[in-house]
This record gives sequence, C-alpha cells and structure tokens, in this order.
Amino acid sequence: MRGIVDWIVERTGPDTPPGEPASRPAEFAADAPGENRRYPSAPGGPAGPGGSRPGGTRPGHDVPGHDVPGHDVPGQPGSPRGDQDRSGRGRDRHGAAGHEPGGSAAAARTGRGEPALVGAAQAAAAAPPGWTAAAATTATGAASAPPVTGGADEDVEAIPLQRFVVEPQAVAAPADVAPADLTGCRFLLVEGGLGVGLALATRLEQAGAEVRILAADDPGLVDQIRAGAGADGLAWIASADPDANERAVLPGAFPALRAAALGGSRRVLAVTGNGGRFGRSTVRGGDAGRSAPGAGLAGLVRTIAREVPGLALRVVDVEVKEEPRQIANSLFTELLGPGGPVVVGYREGARATPRVTPAPLGQAADVPAGLDASSVVLLTGGARGITAAVALELARRTGCAVELVGRTAPPTAPEDPATAGAPDAPALRRALIETGIRRPAEIEARLARLLAEREVRTNLAALEGLAASVRYHAVDVRDAAAVAAVVADVYDRHGRLDGLVHGAGILADRLLRDKTAESFDRVFRTKADGARALLAAVRDDIGFVALFGSVAGVFGNRGQADYAAANDALDTLAIAAAERFSGRVVSVDWGPWGAAPSAAGAGMVSPELAREYARRGIGLIDPAEGVDALLRELAGPADGPPQVVYMCAGAGAFDA
Repeated sequence: MRGIVDWIVERTGPDTPPGEPASRPAEFAADAPGENRRYPSAPGGPAGPGGSRPGGTRPGHDVPGHDVPGHDVPGQPGSPRGDQDRSGRGRDRHGAAGHEPGGSAAAARTGRGEPALVGAAQAAAAAPPGWTAAAATTATGAASAPPVTGGADEDVEAIPLQRFVVEPQAVAAPADVAPADLTGCRFLLVEGGLGVGLALATRLEQAGAEVRILAADDPGLVDQIRAGAGADGLAWIASADPDANERAVLPGAFPALRAAALGGSRRVLAVTGNGGRFGRSTVRGGDAGRSAPGAGLAGLVRTIAREVPGLALRVVDVEVKEEPRQIANSLFTELLGPGGPVVVGYREGARATPRVTPAPLGQAADVPAGLDASSVVLLTGGARGITAAVALELARRTGCAVELVGRTAPPTAPEDPATAGAPDAPALRRALIETGIRRPAEIEARLARLLAEREVRTNLAALEGLAASVRYHAVDVRDAAAVAAVVADVYDRHGRLDGLVHGAGILADRLLRDKTAESFDRVFRTKADGARALLAAVRDDIGFVALFGSVAGVFGNRGQADYAAANDALDTLAIAAAERFSGRVVSVDWGPWGAAPSAAGAGMVSPELAREYARRGIGLIDPAEGVDALLRELAGPADGPPQVVYMCAGAGAFDA
C-alpha cells in the first residue's frame, strides 16, 4: 500500500500534473487541462506586463490580498493556466469576494502548500496584488527548481524596486483629418445624452459615410455589431455621460465592445468623461463613492490592443462641458487619424496622454502619520498573502486594531486528525490518499483548502499576539449593503476608522475570445464595486485609503481584459476620492512580486520565468520590500499623487 501511495504522490505532486512540463515557457498557456496552445507574442513582449500568459490558476483562486485559495498576486498579470476560472469554483476558502494583494497565491493557486505567513516579511512573501508571477508554473504548483530569491540568479535580484507616477503629458494632435470620401463606409455610434453622437454623425455623413446611432441599452446592439452595422468604425460615446445607464459603462458595456473587437469593426473608439486629463485637476463634487464616467475602459482597450494588434483602437477622455461639436471634432480626428497613443485626452483643444514617469521612493517612515495602538485599520482580501502581510506589519509596528474582510469565514473547527500531523504538501497528499481519496483533482483541491486554512489560522493567531484586537468579517465586497454594515459596525465598536486597504480581487484569465460577460462582471465588480462601496461607507476624516491595483491596468495584459479594466477603474476611483478625503488616498499599481521559498517548496516563480523577466528588464518585488514601500507611501503627504506604480523595471519594460 505504501508503495502505491508513494507512486500516486509522485505523480500528483506539486510540480508536474499529467501531460504538462514542470516549467512551461512563458509563451505557453494551457487553455484547458491537458491542452497546450501557443499564443503569439503580444506587441509588448512575450507575455505582456507581467510576463505571464492568459491563464488562470486552479479553480477558486483569486489573488494577493485575496482570501484563501485564490489570490491575485501583486503585480502579476496572469497566471500559468489563465483559461481556468479561479474565482468560480472552490469557494470554500477564506476571503473576500475576491482576493488580491493579500492572499497567498503561492499556496492558493499552486496547491504546493507554502506554510502560513507568520512574520511580517514571511507574510508579505505570499503572492501579491495584481497578477501572478507564476506564468511558467503548472496548474498544481510552481516548478520545483531552486527559488529565484538568492543563489544563482543574482541578475534577477539586481533590478531594484522603483516608484513611478502617472501624469498627463502633452502630445501633438494629429493633423486635421481631411474629409476623405467615406462613401460606402458604415459607422455605428452608441450615443448617450450629451449630443456628441449627433455632431459626430453629421461629420461622418458629410464625408459620405452611412451612420447608425443606437443607445447602449438597445436589445439588438450586439447583434447589429456582429452583423456589421459598424464595420468601419464603432464610437462608444455613451460612456462619457455622467448619467449613463449600466449598459453604457463597464461591466455592462463589455459584450458589445467585445463583439466589435472580435470582428464587428475595423476601428473601435471609446469615450470617457473625466475632464480631458483623466481625472486630474478636476473637481468631483465630493462623490467619491462612484466612479468617474467610463472608468476601466482604458485598461480594457489597452488589453484589446495586445490581443488584437490589427485593430485600430482609441480611448478619448473629454471634458463633457465643452460644446458637443468641439468634442465631436476631436473624436472624428482620433477615429480616422493615424496611429498614436491608445489613450488620449482633449481639453480646450489641447491633447494629452498619460505617461508613466519615474519618481523618488518615499522617505523611510516607520508608520503612516498618526497611526498608533489606539488606531483601527480595515483591510479587505482575507487573512492570507499580501493583505495579511500588511496587516501583520501594521500591527507589529503600531499595535493597532485590525478588521479583516474576507469572502469566506475562517475555519473554526480544528483540522482533522487524519491530516493534522502532516507537516508539508507531500505529507498531506499521502495523508489524503490514505483516507481513501484517489482522484488527483480532488486531492489537489483538498490540499489547497487545508493549506489555506492553516495559513489563515496561523496569521490570525499571529495577529492576535500583535494587534490591539482582531475581527474577521465574512463578507463579499460586491455586496454594498453588507460592506456598509461592516464599516458601520467598526465605527460603532471603535468610534473611529483610521485606515483602509482594499486588497480584494479575483482572477478569471481568458483571452477575449473566450471571456464571458459573467466572468468579466465578477472580476470587475469585486475590485471596482468593492472600492465604491468602501469609499461610500467610510467617513471623510479617515487617515489613509490604499487601493491595491496592478500594472495590468496601466499597460494592459493578454488574457486579463477584465482584470486590467478593474485595476484601471481603481486608479480612476482613487483620483476622484482624493478630492474628498483629508488623508492620503492612493491606488498602488504593483508589478510582479516574488515569493519567498519555504519548507513546502520553492518560491512561486521558477528560475526560467525569472530569467525571462530579467531578460526584459523586469525583476520581482521582494515581499518585505513591497510591504515597506506601501507603508512609506501611506506615510507621505496627504496631497501625494493618487496613483503610483511600483515595479522592479523601467517605465518602458512592458512595452519592449
């Protein structure tokens, strides 16, 4: 019997599921178990911003900050098997409606069984906020090669963590597009209530085009796009309207935009209404609980540009108070003009595009200003990964009270004696097999859950010893009423709330052609609606607000149209919220994170993938350094930039 058990363990171990190489090159991703498909490299490099391919981890995995077995990983745009939905199954985990910079992607998605995060540095070593650095890992775990953190791969470590800001930069407007003969060309305009569509239709018709105007909530819109009503161009204008209906903005607009990108149109232009400067220097009137018009469209379109390189794409941000004809002239130019930046803005005729520019790292500071043992911090994303790492470090440095929000309640009963004595993943597999489980998929699912539960128990126990108090709220952050109730409860019990960290998020990576509206909705709403609900519930005097984003939103990433859109929306929300709150408000877009090795195995990034990152000038964020960078950012002045990017790479690395 022992020999049979060992044989099964060897073949279901963390490193090589049946039919898969132990360390798949970054340019490969599995569409489904047992099926390998090669995707052509995106213009920005073999794997997009994070070097990973469209693929998800095992079912039920979100990402850093995330809750239990699912976690985004700060800065990791995709995962090895991004075509599996990490969020839809295996929900008996512990975490908020999603997880992200707070859950251990290493243990969650790989099933390898990294032990729980115990210290601050180890806690940070889980998996982080934005993607998975595990593009070359297998569905059941990272390759068993030596960890990249130390030893032979010192070139990977040589790339230091850098800080960037994203600011509008003036760019020359293209020369006026001559009123070329558009006879026979078909354009479809999706209009809102601003009158811009009518003005644009007039210009197109004067050039001979056939123009059809529809509303975003027209039940036949997607069918008409597929039938070629906008074969030569789709202009999605309704999203700029502050009073737009749900079908005009994300996630409701996704099905129509997807149809256009996948063959319904030669050109796709989407419009946002954030003042022509992407929300900067625009007074929002204090409504930080809702996103600015068109939030998330830039991240979506950037990703479409990576997946459909032959499509003419543009996102145009405008000041909706300008004359409809003036706005229409700008849209006409961008719709028919030459190539250029994917995202541009117009204000009073001046054109700009968002640029990622280097900025000094924040000065070393022990804790955010004013935070001490009497303070209270609320963190979403559960009790694993980066969220847990941040919570542990805040508690260690200040002794503050910690309120955690996760999708699923933590385990209350002790672990089954049949597995409790197994110290690591291989031993756990043997123990599970000896209980009668034989199917590899079931073994791995049970293994992931057990390791996640252990991590949660350990982290909560560690927090109990460091924080003034610890409470875990089992809430899906997409439920605005439930989120409001949690925040109200915190104020009722403590009389205050000093800080908010939104780390919840999920991944469901698939290429655009395979991505469903339901999947897009779930991924987008977990981040964006969760942030809206939290921002609407907290008081204006909160000391700091940190939203965990990803470079996927800044640069786009193959297979992550939903995730990129969600993170881009977080950036827009942070920019708007900074106008309301008196304390520091920032969206932190993380590059790929590394993970520390443990007794259960190597870190989550194989040496092969780490070398691929390094070849492109991209290093992995050291977890402890990443957590420290966040705390320094939060200790900065309240009027600091509302969007920052942290990555071990130069500003052009993801476009190289």
